[in-house]
Amino acid sequence: MAGGVVIGLGAITIAVAFYFVALRPPLLPEDLRYIGGNPQALSPALRDWLGIVFHTWGGFIAGYGIMLTGAGLFMLTGRNSWVVRATALSLPIVFGRFLYSNVLLSSDFLWVIAGLLALALTAACLLILKL
Repeated sequence: MAGGVVIGLGAITIAVAFYFVALRPPLLPEDLRYIGGNPQALSPALRDWLGIVFHTWGGFIAGYGIMLTGAGLFMLTGRNSWVVRATALSLPIVFGRFLYSNVLLSSDFLWVIAGLLALALTAACLLILKL
């Protein structure tokens, strides 16, 4: 039973990730209420930056949803290969999106994030070879 609930939560989390990556505007009405500002007064660069940030969050949320789904499948079947597959899939998504966003921002820390992606890809390959 718990496995099914976790799979459902994983699926909903992946749907939320899709919303963040594809549909969410840079500012929601509650964001504007909170900052008490006029949306037309905001810099276009700030709107662009917020879009990049929320796309990055979408990548992290997607990775978490994939991990939840893998954990739920493990709970249902007892086969740890579901966790291994989910981890191998989520690592490149999370760190790939993270690096892409930082390339767009011309980050001073690209070398650190590229190193994280290299480690994530190495781990994903090792996990796939383990199957």
